[in-house]
Amino acid sequence: ENHKLCLSTAALSKDDFIHCAIDRADLIINVGHDVIEKPPFFMENAEGATKVIHLNYFPSEVDDTYFPHLDVVGDIGSSMEKITNNISKQDHWDFDYYVRLADEIRTRLSKYFEDTRFPILPQRAVRTIRQTLTSDDDIVTLDNGVYKIWFARNYRCAKPNTLLLDNALATMGAGLPSGMAAKMVRPDSKVVAVCGDGGFMMNDQEMETAVRLGLDMTVIILNDNSYGMIKWKQAGMGFENFGLDLGNPDFVKFAESFGATGHRPTSCEDFAETLEKCV
Repeated sequence: ENHKLCLSTAALSKDDFIHCAIDRADLIINVGHDVIEKPPFFMENAEGATKVIHLNYFPSEVDDTYFPHLDVVGDIGSSMEKITNNISKQDHWDFDYYVRLADEIRTRLSKYFEDTRFPILPQRAVRTIRQTLTSDDDIVTLDNGVYKIWFARNYRCAKPNTLLLDNALATMGAGLPSGMAAKMVRPDSKVVAVCGDGGFMMNDQEMETAVRLGLDMTVIILNDNSYGMIKWKQAGMGFENFGLDLGNPDFVKFAESFGATGHRPTSCEDFAETLEKCV
């Protein structure tokens, strides 16, 4: 994702920055796609519509929004290599629009990277975490909440499996256990689990396991004392706020009660310094 042509992640199924590129494409090679994920685009069965090649270990699962024109089934790495070796640059190819779009996306996404407001904006939090985890092998695991969208779009990875999130069922409570497992499998990598208060409280008892196993990892709780994403969706559908505000414990004392160390940053600068010390 540090390639100059990387257009980052599509957060929605339509009208996102990246869809400017999708709408102009004559061919999309869809690598490793599973229809259980929210699709980055809906296919159209019209004359002149964008062609799609499905490249995966398994055949495509065809439905009314995904019906590739060609399946390439087999080892993904081997298939990619063979396709690359058999494609030669064509004179009519013009990537100028995509280069400009990639620059524009990076500019727009970085707009609030240095914002100093507190409580911290998600863009600034993502930026700080990415700057603190300096190795390409460091790992971030995510629980499920609206912040997941900001990480998926703004947290650029240079290696696979270094940003772990579950998009399909989007199970709350996954962030801490995922981080623990990542640290057990990759003990030499720095691991940060990012959770909302709602998701963290669904599996907070695993703090005992993490301390008992001596796992050297950092847990960040983005605390808005609510199920924030559902609250946002509820408001967007015109409903009154109902049943989504939480009464949380003192998370610093909560961590200490398990034998862990708790911190409560009070500014963006304090957050960066505390995170640096923790990891």
